[in-house]
Amino acid sequence: MTTSTEASVAAHVQAAIAAYAHALDADRVDDLVELFWPDGAAEITGVGTFEGHEAIRAGYAGFSPTRPQLHLVGNTVITSATEDEATAVSNLAFFQRDDSGWAVRLVGRYDDVLRRRDGEWRFQRRVTTFLP
Repeated sequence: MTTSTEASVAAHVQAAIAAYAHALDADRVDDLVELFWPDGAAEITGVGTFEGHEAIRAGYAGFSPTRPQLHLVGNTVITSATEDEATAVSNLAFFQRDDSGWAVRLVGRYDDVLRRRDGEWRFQRRVTTFLP
């Protein structure tokens, strides 16, 4: 893979990860679902695995924010990449605001597989694991 291809893959992976966090925090479930391939899966450890658009939509509909929230995702490392598939791992900190201000509620990690089809990058599988 050329340096420019590696940079392009990295940019698309980062864009999908950021779009997911923004859609989740803004309660835009339809936008979140569209970040997955129709045969994609979202697994939230301890909660369940949602396979396919309808299951992902139903699963995430149950997570509507009750207060302002913010998912900060960082330290993303692309662990493997080709022109059509990439795997990545990222750290996650979930903040929520209440009457006393913003506070970290959860920390965890995302393990992702993204695929490119017809020039478009989307999640094939996203595993969310929360740390104790």
